[in-house]
Amino acid sequence: MKYQNLLLAQLLGPILTCSTPSLSHAASVSDLLITEIMANPSAVSDTNGEWFELFNPTGDSINLSGITLSDAGSNSHTISSGSDLWIDSGNYFVMSRNGVNSSNGGFTADYVYSSFSLGNTSDQIIFSDGIDELLRFDYAAGFVANGASMELLSESMLAGNYAASVNPYGDGDFGSPGSEGAYAFAVAPSAVPLPSAVWLFGSGLLGLIGLSRRQSA
Repeated sequence: MKYQNLLLAQLLGPILTCSTPSLSHAASVSDLLITEIMANPSAVSDTNGEWFELFNPTGDSINLSGITLSDAGSNSHTISSGSDLWIDSGNYFVMSRNGVNSSNGGFTADYVYSSFSLGNTSDQIIFSDGIDELLRFDYAAGFVANGASMELLSESMLAGNYAASVNPYGDGDFGSPGSEGAYAFAVAPSAVPLPSAVWLFGSGLLGLIGLSRRQSA
């Protein structure tokens, strides 16, 4: 019995002293979803009306400040607003070439970028921290719709999982910039789960505790 109690103490010690942050990671740009892409508006020119939308499905706020937006070519823009630029948990965030409602097709932009545009045939949307790519979406010919955003249908950001929006906005194009779209899918903000190995280890400890109690009864 003394041996079993000593074994339990040795096994439980490291678990009981572990802090919660060590079992999870803070949300980052890599956790975001690109939920809508308007590459070819028809109500206004591409220069004025291009935009894309991000969604934060995590339980944490995510900061875009200092992140670089680019494609695989020469387009590149470092996000800067003079302060931190947060996307709160469960929120949509619209990035565009033009932030003036009266000339961009009639939507509200959360951030206006420069030196970046969306191709009407193929292109990439890449977020990086100067060292690593954090988030990336690639599309090819046939993806872009004329006068409608392409809206994400599921949590998997593959080109085949997008469909042309059917919700009109502003000056007559179709999309839902900054809000839930026509094909909205349920993504509840959630924290990162504990590693499976920790759960398995914990289950083993519970079994040992139960065995010890039964033998001492």
